[in-house]
Amino acid sequence: MYADANSELEKIDPFCRAAPEVLAVRVAIYHGLKKWDLMREVTKRLAEFQPDDVQWTVSYAYATRRAESIEAAKEILLNAESKFPKEAIIKYNLACYFCQTEEIENAKNYLKKALEIDSSWRITALDDSDLQPLWNYLET
Repeated sequence: MYADANSELEKIDPFCRAAPEVLAVRVAIYHGLKKWDLMREVTKRLAEFQPDDVQWTVSYAYATRRAESIEAAKEILLNAESKFPKEAIIKYNLACYFCQTEEIENAKNYLKKALEIDSSWRITALDDSDLQPLWNYLET
């Protein structure tokens, strides 16, 4: 249905296609279709248009991880960290990215910071395969 949804968006007046609401739907479509380069471009634009919305920065990093590299995604979030110091999602995703690059101490520190801000991430963390290297480390 993602392709159908994308076709419907193409019917929108070209003047309105750059509206944040339309771009947000495109992000969901590109995510569903795993079109990471397209998702990255749209989320980058949304992060520029709506710089106070942390979700666009996180989505931009997510798409960059898949289109380019974890290192590039990590850089996006490290740059955003000072702008969003109270956002657990930034710290949580940094924990995941550090874990995936086998920087376990950094991963542990970021996960701790995320949980200090919002303990509800604990449930997500327990089932997140990105954090498996951390769980394996802690078991030894």
